[in-house]
Amino acid sequence: MTTLHVLRVFVGPGGSGGNPLGVFLDAAAIDEERRQAVWNGQTSSCQDAADGTGRIGCMSLPVIELEHLTELPDGRVFEWEAVGEGEPLLWLEGGPGFPAHLSRPDVNLLGRRFRCYLVNAPGCGRTSAPADPNEYSLLGHARFFDDARRALGLDQVVAAGHSWGALVAIAIAASVPQSIGGLLVVDGYAGGGSVDAADADAERERAFGRLLDRPWFGDATDALARTFALTSPTEQEMVDTFAPCWPLYFGEPESAASRRHIERLRREVRWNVDVSVIWDARWEAGDYRDLAARVRCPTLVIAGEHDFICGPVWNRAVAEAVPGARYVEIAGVGHIPQYEDPDAFLAAVDDWMATAWK
Repeated sequence: MTTLHVLRVFVGPGGSGGNPLGVFLDAAAIDEERRQAVWNGQTSSCQDAADGTGRIGCMSLPVIELEHLTELPDGRVFEWEAVGEGEPLLWLEGGPGFPAHLSRPDVNLLGRRFRCYLVNAPGCGRTSAPADPNEYSLLGHARFFDDARRALGLDQVVAAGHSWGALVAIAIAASVPQSIGGLLVVDGYAGGGSVDAADADAERERAFGRLLDRPWFGDATDALARTFALTSPTEQEMVDTFAPCWPLYFGEPESAASRRHIERLRREVRWNVDVSVIWDARWEAGDYRDLAARVRCPTLVIAGEHDFICGPVWNRAVAEAVPGARYVEIAGVGHIPQYEDPDAFLAAVDDWMATAWK
């Protein structure tokens, strides 16, 4: 990929705590030419093609659209859809750089309790990329999603996010508190600098220790190493190289439910490489616990016991930073507890709604 650091955004928060193989790069290994080209708006995640779309060097990648396009007052457009009934909830996908359609199972589950809105982040799907790359920052993303909330005619919402998306949800709750009635953090983190590296390393090793005897484990970790070694990749190269890694994100990857989700993720994933490059180089290493401390709405933090990238150590740091936050750890699951134990996930949400939220 463009830099080994970029995968820390997805594979785990920055610094040694986010590097599941103990692989480190000297700063000189960063593909500076590519990074500056992205920053200067001179490249895109895919190569231009003859059909004129500007994003079809990735012809074998899926095109999965959300239902609606809405234009903002400044001319930007964003892609969105909604499902469910109840109080409005804005769901934020992880990455950065992953499309919102990957979270359709998440909002279908929460749609039993909320009216859930999926919105593609800047540069994902048909949503406009920012003219100024500074808007790929944490507060830039928060501003974008708040703009989308207002354009959708929503008043107060629950901000819910998974993984990196949870960090954006925290930023929204802190920066526009009058618009956020509740905060749901699912296997999130408060920046790569929010947890001691030794604690993060120990948690990762415990999670991986459970999987060492699985026949696919060597291939998965080898794929992580190959992904870290990529320089100036296309989106297709990122997706293809990373494909064997998906089982690492589940506590019990061989279960029928996990296998269905792994197959779907491999089939449907897209990746905005540009935002990953910029985010990792400029903002990933930050410690955003001071921002989290400004949150004033009821907050639920959920963590999977065996998550190797944004597991309990990262989420306890969030819960300790947000005043009055409730922390729930779901046993036996990995990075996506809502897939592996949806009943326990919904039970935690229901209890929070009954006793804390609103």
